[in-house]
Amino acid sequence: MTYQTIIWLEIHIKLNSVTKLFCGCANEQEFDDLEANTHVCPVCMGQPGALPVLYQQPLDKAIQLWLALGCEIDAQSHFDRKSYFYPDLPLGYQITQLARPTNIDGKVDFFVDKEFVESRTVRIRDAHIETDTGKSTHQWGGVLLDFNRAGTPLVEIVTDPDFHTAEEVVAFLKQLQRIARYNNVGDADMEKGQLRVDVNISLRPEWQEEYGIRTETKNMNSFSAITRAIAYEVARQTEVLDSGGHIEQETRGRDDASGTSYVMRSKENAMDYRYFPEPDLPPLDLDEAYIQEIRELVDEWPYARILQYRTEYGFNKEYINALINDVEMNTYFATTVAEWQDPAETAKRLVGPIQRRLWDQEKSLGDVAFTREQYVAFLQLIAEGSLANAQAKIVMKEMLDTGQDPTTIIEEKWLKPVGEDEISARLDQIFGDKPDLLEDLKWGNMKPMWFVVGQVMKLSGGAANPGMVNGLIQKRIESWE
Repeated sequence: MTYQTIIWLEIHIKLNSVTKLFCGCANEQEFDDLEANTHVCPVCMGQPGALPVLYQQPLDKAIQLWLALGCEIDAQSHFDRKSYFYPDLPLGYQITQLARPTNIDGKVDFFVDKEFVESRTVRIRDAHIETDTGKSTHQWGGVLLDFNRAGTPLVEIVTDPDFHTAEEVVAFLKQLQRIARYNNVGDADMEKGQLRVDVNISLRPEWQEEYGIRTETKNMNSFSAITRAIAYEVARQTEVLDSGGHIEQETRGRDDASGTSYVMRSKENAMDYRYFPEPDLPPLDLDEAYIQEIRELVDEWPYARILQYRTEYGFNKEYINALINDVEMNTYFATTVAEWQDPAETAKRLVGPIQRRLWDQEKSLGDVAFTREQYVAFLQLIAEGSLANAQAKIVMKEMLDTGQDPTTIIEEKWLKPVGEDEISARLDQIFGDKPDLLEDLKWGNMKPMWFVVGQVMKLSGGAANPGMVNGLIQKRIESWE
C-alpha cells in the first residue's frame, strides 16, 4: 500500500539573552568549557523561598522571534507549571506556557530546493517561552549533574503537520536558523544544543483523510541525523502497517550509530504532566506600545531577500548561499548596495576574493583591512572604467593585504587605465596585420569580435577596459568603407 507521510516538529531554540529567564544568573551560550554549577542561584536551583522574576531581555528576544515567525501576540497570557521529576530538573517542574501561550498562529515561508525556486509555507501552531533543564552526564557508573543550563530561556516552536519529506523539514529548519540569527535572538547552533528538534511522524493511506497514529523521535541535533531518523521511522512504520500491525503512540530515542530507534516511553498527554497555572508568577500583560516597539526591531527578510536575489538580481545559488548564510556578509552587502546600487559587482568581489581571504585566515568581515567606504570607491573605479578586471584583482589583493585606498594603490603600482589613444594604436596593429577581420565584422560576422578584444587585452597587459575596446571597434565598423 502507498502511504502519505505526515510530519510536524517541536523545536527548542535557546535565546542568547544575558541572563536566565527568571533569575540574574549568566545565560552562557556554551557550557562545555564552564566549571560545573558556577552559574546557579537559589531561584534556578529551586531553593525554598526563592521566587522567580521574569527578566526583560529574554522576554524581548522571545517576542521578537515570535513576531519574525508571523505569530499573533496575545497581550494577556500566563505561565504554567509542567510537573515531572528528573535528576537535572532542580525545581521538580518546568515553567512553560500551555493553556494560554503569548503567541499562536504564525507562518514561515521558505524554499525547499537548492535552486531557490520551489517554496512552501509552514504554519506555526504556537511558540511559547519556557525554561531549560540542567545537564546529566553518565560517567564512572554514576550520573554527574551540572545545573549551569537550568533556567536558561527557550522558545518552543510547535508546527502544524505541514511537512511530507525530510527535505522540507531540513529546508525549514535552515530558514528558522536564519530568522533567529538575523534577529540576533539566538545562534541556533545544533552542535552546541542551541537548536533541538523532536520529529513527529505518522503515515496514512493516500485515500485516507484522518491522520495516522504518530510517534515522536526526540532531540535530533543535526540535519543529517534528522534526515536519517525520518527515513528510518517511515520505513519502520510502513513495515508495521504492511504486515497488519498497529502503530503505538510513543516517544522514541535515536541511536544514530546503529541507525535505529528505540522506545523511550508511551506518549504522555497533558494530564500526565499535571499542568496548572504557575502560582509564583503574575499573568503576563503586554501593552500595544511595547509590542510595537519590539516589532520595529524585527528582521523578517530571509524569504523575501532570497526571492529578490534570485529574481531581481539574477544571482545563482552559490551567490545566494554565500550571502544568506553569513549575517555579517549579508549586512555588509545590503548596506553597500543601498549606497552603491550595483548588486552584481558588489557580490562578485564579496563572495569571491574577500570571502576566500576570510576563510583562509579564519577571520570575519569585520577584520578586513579596508573600510566599506574604500570598497565603494573601488567599485566606482571599476564602473568608471578606471580599472580593468586584471587591474582590479591586483588592487583588491593589495587592499586586503594593506588596507590602502584603491586610488593610492593605482598610483603606486602604475595601474592607470589604458586610454583610447593606446587602444586605437593596438587596433591599428591588429587590423593592419589581419585586414580581413574588419571586413568580416562589417558584414555581420561577429565571431572575430572576441578575438580582437582578447588581442587588445593581451597587448595592453590586461589594462584595457573591455567596454571601451568594444566601443572603439564598433566605431571602426561603422566608419569602414
